[in-house]
Amino acid sequence: MKKLITKGFIFVLLLFTILGLISPIFVYKTQHMGKLKEGLYLSDDQYDVVLMGSSHMNGGVDPNVIWNQYGITSFNYATGGQPIDATYYLLKDVLKKHKNPVVVLDVFYLGMTNQYGERGLVSNALDNMKFSSNKLNAIWNCTPPEDRFLYLFPVLKYHFRWSSLEAKDFGFDYSSVYYNKGFVAGTEKYGKSISKWEDTENRTEIPAKSLEYLNKIIALSKEENFKLVLVNMPCDYSEPNQQDGWVDDCEALFNTVADFAESNKIPFLDLYDKAEEIGIDFANDMNNAGHLNLWGAYKISSYLGKYLKQNYNLTDYRDNSAYANWDEDYQYSQAASITKDDFGKDFC
Repeated sequence: MKKLITKGFIFVLLLFTILGLISPIFVYKTQHMGKLKEGLYLSDDQYDVVLMGSSHMNGGVDPNVIWNQYGITSFNYATGGQPIDATYYLLKDVLKKHKNPVVVLDVFYLGMTNQYGERGLVSNALDNMKFSSNKLNAIWNCTPPEDRFLYLFPVLKYHFRWSSLEAKDFGFDYSSVYYNKGFVAGTEKYGKSISKWEDTENRTEIPAKSLEYLNKIIALSKEENFKLVLVNMPCDYSEPNQQDGWVDDCEALFNTVADFAESNKIPFLDLYDKAEEIGIDFANDMNNAGHLNLWGAYKISSYLGKYLKQNYNLTDYRDNSAYANWDEDYQYSQAASITKDDFGKDFC
């Protein structure tokens, strides 16, 4: 009986080892994978500012614009559909590498009322995190019990891909997305203006799990001694206000977030409310209802870079030869394609 148990244990161990080794092959090779692998686990770069959150941040703030205008080093670690609980665990991995950065946190997903995010979207972050006790905690707390084994061994989640695997699945070039510093924005134009600017004095409660993890991030900021800035990107609220699993009044939610931030002495930039001041034209600066396009992100990045420069003691590295590669990366970035003519006035 003892030998049988030993053989069974060895079999299970070998099976798990094989599943662990082949899982990275089956995970989708996306921009989200590239940014986390190259921008966090493979690169030796240090960043003074780290950008965290969902797709609103992913396509909303361009580190190359902030670099070009202010010489501030930053990286965009946001991934599509990233709930605030997943952000917390990813941030813990980021802080293993970057000490005392300014952390700019997109708070849009505070509005999620579901206990867990969508599997396909949560996978953007969790599938690409390096295996560690922190990742195990992320899987345990950010995914439903019936899915946890799938996140531990993603090959079980993506087994159907076996017949469509490509060469890049066996040797993905992470560096191909690195020069964008984690940022990717669309180039479509929403084509719609908001007929009535949302404005209300109403408040609505922050969903319980969202509030729990926002408090965890604040506690982490005190423990790890980093400065935290909360931001909310411009967005047409008419869509999320009608979604299942979401608060039914985004403007009321962010009024509550503003109160919460003030009571905790944390800066909160509601860039939705500042859209007119920044010069955001929803018809031309949004890629769709929820996300900025390349030109809108340029304006937001310029505004945020100026805010960071004025409020934090951040070094301008543009004259430092050790950072010459940042100028080179800028030339390959999306930001380099933007000219003054794109705006009708001097944003560049």
